[in-house]
Amino acid sequence: MALSQLRSLLPGLLGSLRPVLASQASTSLCASWADTAGACHRFATDATPPTAAEAPDAPVSGSGRSPPPFGSGGLQADKQVPVINWQGEQVATYTLPGHIFDVPVRKDILHRVVRWQRAKKQQGTHKTKTRSEVSGGGRKPHNQKGSGKARAGTIRAPQWRGGGVAHGPVVRSHAHDLPKKVRRLGLKCALAARAIEGRLVVLDTLALDEPKTKVLDQQLHSLVQAGSRHSFLMIDSGKTAEDGGESVRRAASNLPWTDVLPQEGINVYSILQRDHLVLTRPAVDLIIQRLNTPIRRGVWSDHARQWAAGLTS
Repeated sequence: MALSQLRSLLPGLLGSLRPVLASQASTSLCASWADTAGACHRFATDATPPTAAEAPDAPVSGSGRSPPPFGSGGLQADKQVPVINWQGEQVATYTLPGHIFDVPVRKDILHRVVRWQRAKKQQGTHKTKTRSEVSGGGRKPHNQKGSGKARAGTIRAPQWRGGGVAHGPVVRSHAHDLPKKVRRLGLKCALAARAIEGRLVVLDTLALDEPKTKVLDQQLHSLVQAGSRHSFLMIDSGKTAEDGGESVRRAASNLPWTDVLPQEGINVYSILQRDHLVLTRPAVDLIIQRLNTPIRRGVWSDHARQWAAGLTS
């Protein structure tokens, strides 16, 4: 059969097969795909999350778990929070950006950052003595042959009592590297976790009229609901700043469940260690500014910059 004849018969053959293929398609699968596509289209165009009935019930691919319900956080939506004073009165409102305070809370990222922090803080001063560092054992304990004993060259060998330790710990650093993007994402996840749980409080200032431990204790507990246990992490803009400073640090020094840190010292481990996060408005401004700053991929020295300019010239 000529090639031209095959080309003329191909459209008719495909037309006859199309109804057969359409009848064998799964109607339920097509309907499910249509509902999912319609919900995604409405979410992208209307900027409003679909209802629970419209959300697909299929588990997340590869995880075996259903996705979290819509509206439970992680949508990167801006959130309006009240700015209050120590008396509990609202003095203003503050908009928390969603790309920082409403990101999906990833436990794996939090775990990696906490491990990185704890490993970097570990002293690593553990040390045991090897056979060459133990005092004594300079002479051969007995003759090589004739005594009936196992041959030995020193009484400080690892198999002897009082001898050195083989493959023991040495002084070293336990710190390991972690990408800056992962560290920054971990801080965002920790902040978002406290914001989604409703345990983030924004104050106008941490400064106390009377810098006393008893006064600070009463005012902190007045900010949250009564409960069996409450711990706080307070963040101000600096150790000598007007929104906190030395007075609040001296008042909180005798409270074992309260920590005070400047905004440059905020970290994932300290946030997760305490139940409530109390931030001042200037501290939130500086934290947002720092997290919005692009990550520096590499810093060239003046000498290296001049050398590179000489190559291109």
